[in-house]
Amino acid sequence: MIKVIGIGNILLCDDGIGVKVVEKIQDSLRNINENIEVIVGETNYQYCIEEIKDDDLVIIIDSTYFMKEPGTVTVRTLDNCDEFLDKIYTGHDISLLKAIRLEKPNIKGFFIGIEIEVIEFSLELSERLQSNFDNICKEVLDNIYSILTSVRDS
Repeated sequence: MIKVIGIGNILLCDDGIGVKVVEKIQDSLRNINENIEVIVGETNYQYCIEEIKDDDLVIIIDSTYFMKEPGTVTVRTLDNCDEFLDKIYTGHDISLLKAIRLEKPNIKGFFIGIEIEVIEFSLELSERLQSNFDNICKEVLDNIYSILTSVRDS
């Protein structure tokens, strides 16, 4: 099974971008592959971990703060996230990435990060991310399609 997990705190402006993107693209994801399960994890990492089985392919969508242009989409394999695991900005006690690497180290998957601009109490995205939201969703969807194509072909 392929698990696409949206992570973030929707109460903290741009931190909720992963959740909002997954909610927007979930129907398109299911049309790409019937074996995709969409999980809106928000900040409940324990729930997400419990939903991941040993043979799942996991795609995590979350906010990042890598000092890049807001809205920039970064894609890495989970194996290639170790180098910045402790440097990932997150508004949560522990990142889902770190939890997966600790509790399910053999899980295969990808991290899709979306660069944020603002973290403050707000249910809305920053103007910059909101104005680019459809493009961000398309880029994330295109990346997931590419990931699934490369996994299928390997």
